[in-house]
Amino acid sequence: MSALNSLRPILRYLPEIPKAKRPVSFREKSAWTLIVLTIYIIFTQIPLYPLSTSQQAIQVPALFSIIFATRMGTLAQLGVGPIVTAGLIMQLLVGSKIINLDLTDRSQRALFTGVQKFLAIIFTALEASVFVSSGILPAGSLSNAVLIILQLLGVGILIILFDEILQKGYGFGSAVSLFILAGVALQISVELFSPAFANGSYAGLLPQAIYVLNGGGSLSDFLFGNPNLARSSSLIGLIAMIFTLIIIVYLQQVKIEIPVAYPKYGGIKAKIPLQLIYVSNVPVILAGALTANLLFFAQIAWNNYNRANSDPLWNAIAQFNIINNQAVPSGGILYYLSPPRGLNAVFKDPLHAFIYILLFSLLCVLFALAWVETSGMSAEEQARRLVKSGIQVPGFRHSELVLGNLLKRYTRTLTWFSGLIIGLIASISDVVGIIGTGIGILLAVGIVYQYYRILARERIEEEFPSIARLLEVT
Repeated sequence: MSALNSLRPILRYLPEIPKAKRPVSFREKSAWTLIVLTIYIIFTQIPLYPLSTSQQAIQVPALFSIIFATRMGTLAQLGVGPIVTAGLIMQLLVGSKIINLDLTDRSQRALFTGVQKFLAIIFTALEASVFVSSGILPAGSLSNAVLIILQLLGVGILIILFDEILQKGYGFGSAVSLFILAGVALQISVELFSPAFANGSYAGLLPQAIYVLNGGGSLSDFLFGNPNLARSSSLIGLIAMIFTLIIIVYLQQVKIEIPVAYPKYGGIKAKIPLQLIYVSNVPVILAGALTANLLFFAQIAWNNYNRANSDPLWNAIAQFNIINNQAVPSGGILYYLSPPRGLNAVFKDPLHAFIYILLFSLLCVLFALAWVETSGMSAEEQARRLVKSGIQVPGFRHSELVLGNLLKRYTRTLTWFSGLIIGLIASISDVVGIIGTGIGILLAVGIVYQYYRILARERIEEEFPSIARLLEVT
């Protein structure tokens, strides 16, 4: 705590968006949200200067683009990666009590957000430096390298401020979720409609369908994907996307409801919902970020030390082949942490698919268990908050220990089971070559559902102010 307090003089100089001092109308929030999203989309289309996208030496794993809303070689090269990384680190440190902060206290909550912003800016500078120094963004000279880093740092700070604009009451939700959703939507649209042609097939499923119907191309490539492309859309991938969407939407509605009462409000009865997907999408994000980072650094090492795949030690760790101008894992331990490239690859190496599903699902379960214990979602923490807020479960003593034991009956099973479910959904979807990637579809559905609830609440608060005051109290 004392170490964080020593940062207060620095935090005062960080750029900040003031909180909205007046009620912002639904229309104004919609306008600000659209403006922020539009500017970010523009960032994804502007190449870094003096770098052109054709100069890029290494394509980073596709998971980076999904999880961190990045666009390689553009001003959005880092996406929301620094914000997500800083947020996860601070959440874990505070949740595990390594840093003792009471987030219900306004002053300590401001310190938490200030330090998180400071970390995000540091991570922006560090990641920009790594991308340039590793050769992923070839600068050619020191002056060009400095110029590229300054561009990424400036845009990174703007993205942090965009997130503040929405969260401080001028817009809806958070810019992080909004940009990730936009990135997934762009990925899906590219895989469905892109007219790019390579190795005998179109990147987009619709142009490929027209091509096959006119007697060109291979029906097998249309059904299962082109094995000569690093990533190829397919009819099976489209069916998998629709099927996965239905499953996730259904699972979002499944919940266990615990009846509670508010004694200080005349015994008003309500229910606390514990969703089947108790840990949300966090374990998938963490597992995806871990595997993407491992593959990312392995690619850098391979590009510099083992491009011919001739070193036995490096080959045991990871091997890559260049397919369609992109490095694709082809051997080593890390090969089994990357998904197969569609059903064609599964047919050739079913063991790869099985081990990938097993390892990814196991990672999701482990991250789910760790996240619940360190993020304040454990039964004990939930019970402490219930007792502190005056909520009581009928038929049970108003005690943290009693309520903790009651909640533990549900949260223990929900934690590992939800981690396993989302891990299986994400990994199996990627194995069959789902359009938009399994993690992308999971994140997109979760964010859309989150925005649905936010917009519904905003409408209620604007039209019925008295209900809004009651929601703030409860």
